[in-house]
Amino acid sequence: MSVLTKGGITRLSELIVDADKNWQAFGISNLKELALGMARGDFAVRGDAVLQRLQPSTIGYILTSAGLLHIPSWQPAPGPLLYYFPVPIDLTHDEAKPAVDRSIAKTVAIPNPDHKQAYLDDPADMIKRLTPAPTTSKAHVVIPVNQSYNKNVSPGRDIAILVDGAVSETAAAVQTNETAAARDPTTLNDMHLCPMTTVGDKYYLGFSLPFRRVYIYVSTAGAGNWTNQVYFWNGAWAAVAGEDDQTGQFMTAATRRIDWTMPGGWIQSIIMGMNLYWIKIETTNWVNEATAPLGAAAWACPVA
Repeated sequence: MSVLTKGGITRLSELIVDADKNWQAFGISNLKELALGMARGDFAVRGDAVLQRLQPSTIGYILTSAGLLHIPSWQPAPGPLLYYFPVPIDLTHDEAKPAVDRSIAKTVAIPNPDHKQAYLDDPADMIKRLTPAPTTSKAHVVIPVNQSYNKNVSPGRDIAILVDGAVSETAAAVQTNETAAARDPTTLNDMHLCPMTTVGDKYYLGFSLPFRRVYIYVSTAGAGNWTNQVYFWNGAWAAVAGEDDQTGQFMTAATRRIDWTMPGGWIQSIIMGMNLYWIKIETTNWVNEATAPLGAAAWACPVA
């Protein structure tokens, strides 16, 4: 490489370039024209042959490469940009609160106050009248009820409820719980009434309340010669007063009652684990027995 020494210049840094000079397309050109035409914020880029001005674009746009041998350009940012603007915020707010007048007075006429409207046949008012029209009259006869009643008895009432306990006992003191049998009128001959064999046979009937009579359904009438006695418990067995046995000593096949005068001092006792008010029907006299009496159910009549 040869170095020009004309004029005493030996280094490139000592070279003074005249930017306004027309180099006839040789070397650097149009710097002055480019500089004079530029404004604050402009860029200089290489065009096809000379430098050219690149102006700033819209705020927020970024300078984007267009690829090799292409002039870059301004493009929107690929993602959102955040802008922060200082804004004063008042912590108090005061405004008038006018009262709302909710009252209103207006005089208006009420159309068709009876809400009556004539209807026409289908389809005018969408009503279909039946043809022929059904009759609404109904003829009936009122039959007077004969409310008269005449019976030569004193007024009273009787409530019969199936007993709560039933126990048979032989003269040999063998007890059998027959409560389920006494509470089932549909099964016959499952209550072994006394006497079963001889004097001393017993039949107990119990209820949760004191009762003044029992009804006994004798399904098989007994036949023979014996006498039964009714007792109640007051700490010991005591005969009732006023006994009236309509069963005929269990010799009548029917539902009959046994009455007595309500005793004082009647208390509950326990028989075969059942704590109830009990009566004891015991055979106190026995001559003979051809047929043992059997029953189907028993009802107690509690004191009203």
